[in-house]
Amino acid sequence: MKSIFLASVAVLALVTDAGAQDARYNWAGSYIGVEGGYAGSSVGFDADTTKFQDTYHKSGFLGGIYAGHDWQSGSVVYGVVGDFDFVGVGDTEFGDNAAFTGGKGEAYTYDVDWVATARLRAGYAVSDRFLAYATGGVAAGHFQATNYDYPFLGSSSSSDFSGVKFGGVFGVGAEYALADKWSLKAEYLHYIFDGIDPGPGGTAGARFKPSLDTVKFGIAYRF
Repeated sequence: MKSIFLASVAVLALVTDAGAQDARYNWAGSYIGVEGGYAGSSVGFDADTTKFQDTYHKSGFLGGIYAGHDWQSGSVVYGVVGDFDFVGVGDTEFGDNAAFTGGKGEAYTYDVDWVATARLRAGYAVSDRFLAYATGGVAAGHFQATNYDYPFLGSSSSSDFSGVKFGGVFGVGAEYALADKWSLKAEYLHYIFDGIDPGPGGTAGARFKPSLDTVKFGIAYRF
């Protein structure tokens, strides 16, 4: 995943050669754009008594919109940015497969539907039109988690969570100004979120710890 991001940055850097003779570009101003790319979902799981304590991974895609505003002082560019992305990863299922169809044991599902961030970013204009930056801030996401318990003796039970969790996000990126009004970006972000406790029912003490890694590509209109 990180190799995808680094390759994308290299492509953007090569493109800057074509604009090396242009007049100095001004990054200051507002922008709005669309983005999409890779999403790698991870969930750490534990419970009071479980055979399935581990971290589970699943890959997919995401896409959405972003907007922000930059200020510039010499070659230093800093600003604020926010985004909203739908995540298409699908359910992560683990545990005893037979339990999903009523067998004995424990089974779990987990999914992330969307994520959003509000971030600061600060970077350096390596050339007039090529910007490298670091970014960080707060994140929110909508998650669903279900916890099934089918004991050998006694009644089966389940518990569910569907709601928003908050956390943090940080990453790095690169942006290239195609023209005065348009720019392309490649960006890697790592998200971490508060743990999910589905509540009474299911396996006692079940807890999901979400995280997400993304490589996003975007095009923005600057004004």
